[in-house]
Amino acid sequence: MTAAPHTHSAANPQRQGIIELICGCMFSGKTTAVLKELKNEPAHNILVLKHNKDDRYSKAKIMTHDGDGRDAVAVTCSEEILDTVCDATEVVVIDEGHFYDDGLPDVCKTLASRGKRVIIAALDLDMWGLQFPVIERIKELAGVVRVQQSICAACGKPATHTHRKTPIVGTHIVGGAADFEPRCKDCWSPPKEAHIDSSEMA
Repeated sequence: MTAAPHTHSAANPQRQGIIELICGCMFSGKTTAVLKELKNEPAHNILVLKHNKDDRYSKAKIMTHDGDGRDAVAVTCSEEILDTVCDATEVVVIDEGHFYDDGLPDVCKTLASRGKRVIIAALDLDMWGLQFPVIERIKELAGVVRVQQSICAACGKPATHTHRKTPIVGTHIVGGAADFEPRCKDCWSPPKEAHIDSSEMA
C-alpha cells in the first residue's frame, strides 16, 4: 500500500498529519523502505528516532542490514519522543517501534494531530510468533499499513516470521544475522526459552 498524498488543512497550513506503519519480519527491508520514503522529503523537515536498546550497528544512526543508514536521535521511551520533536519537524520516523512502551500509539496520534507525518518501522510478530500489542494498536490508528516480506532462509518461500538461531541469554534478545533469520510459517519454530515480553527485553 502506498502513502496517501499530504493535503493542506485549516488547522495546519503545512500538511495534514498521518500515521504510516511499515511492518514485517526481520530482514524484510523495513528500514530500507523508510529510507526510500525519506528521499522524497526535505532533509531539514525530518527527525529520525531510534530506541536506545537498538545498538547493533550504530548508536547514532538507523541502519539497514546492508549498511545503509541515516543519522538518528536515540530515546529511551515514548514520552521522550514528544520532548524531542519540535514545531518545525514535519516528518517523524520511529524505527524499531516494537521496542517501545504502550504509550507509543498515543504519542503517534498526538504527533499526527499536530500535522506530522509519522512513519513507524517495526516487527509485527515476535520470535515466538506473537503479535506486539503496541504495534497492533498502531496498526489500528494508521492511515497506511505496509507489510513487508522476506525470503525464507530454509525453503525460499515468502517469509513472514522471525526465527531465532541462537540461545537466549537472560533478557538480551536484540541481535542481527548471527541470531535471527527469516522463515515462512511452515519452516519457523519458536525458541525453546520462555516468552519474554517486549517491555522486559534488554
